[in-house]
Amino acid sequence: MERLLLLISLLLHVLLVSSAVSHNVPALYIFGDSIFDAGNNHCNQNCSAQADFPPYGSTGHYNIAAQFLGIPLQKPFLEAQIEIAKGSWKNYPSNGLNFASAGSGVLRGTNQDLEVIPLQEQLQQFKTLVDQSRIDIKLAQQSLFFLESGSNDIFNYFLPFDTPKLSPDAYVQAMLVEAGLFVDQIYKLGARHIAIFSLGPVGCVPARTLLPDASVDRCFGKMNRMVKSFNEGLESLALDILKMYPGAIGVYGSVYNVVQLFRAMPKR
Repeated sequence: MERLLLLISLLLHVLLVSSAVSHNVPALYIFGDSIFDAGNNHCNQNCSAQADFPPYGSTGHYNIAAQFLGIPLQKPFLEAQIEIAKGSWKNYPSNGLNFASAGSGVLRGTNQDLEVIPLQEQLQQFKTLVDQSRIDIKLAQQSLFFLESGSNDIFNYFLPFDTPKLSPDAYVQAMLVEAGLFVDQIYKLGARHIAIFSLGPVGCVPARTLLPDASVDRCFGKMNRMVKSFNEGLESLALDILKMYPGAIGVYGSVYNVVQLFRAMPKR
């Protein structure tokens, strides 16, 4: 965990330097899955994908980025929404919000039976706040945006319950289309400083051993090949932000390579 936090800090530094943004970043807006979920699933009583223990859920928030930037930790969007509905808060926090939902994916249908919040709905939640002037677009233009999603989509591709309708390549392309749409829409809503994080080696997680054809004593090669293909597409997407979106900066966070380095040399 400490090494992942270090990676995020380094990526933040690169993003700030490359975009000529000072450390006086007013807000951080976070989208994705369990890597970033700070309690949205906890606030969703219908969701069965929970992480009710520190530093997740209502008992704490994992967000090294906010600490690095020197701003208060980002509240889960659903928690803020509930507090405003109760009258406890008048406005949404000005330091950003966390929209991430554990178990979600870039594909809308991923784990919908668990009532997770897909990336498309996370984006819609943000858009609604902008449309309602609950988030100032000028604030958004000065803020940082994080995206990390896709692990659950790829893991679910190998579940034995349904035969995949798409080939691995076509499935990855469908994921990349959704990631591209997210970047396009978030830019239109004011995002100018965007960090896209790659997936880690999903084929090495312990849960892989429950899947058909997966080995117990080594990583699941078929799964990691899909991960690498998706990551290559994400890297191109991040690098293209500068060319395709005037005034915007994109940074790619190579989580996969860092995690594999630590796995190969754990003492370092």
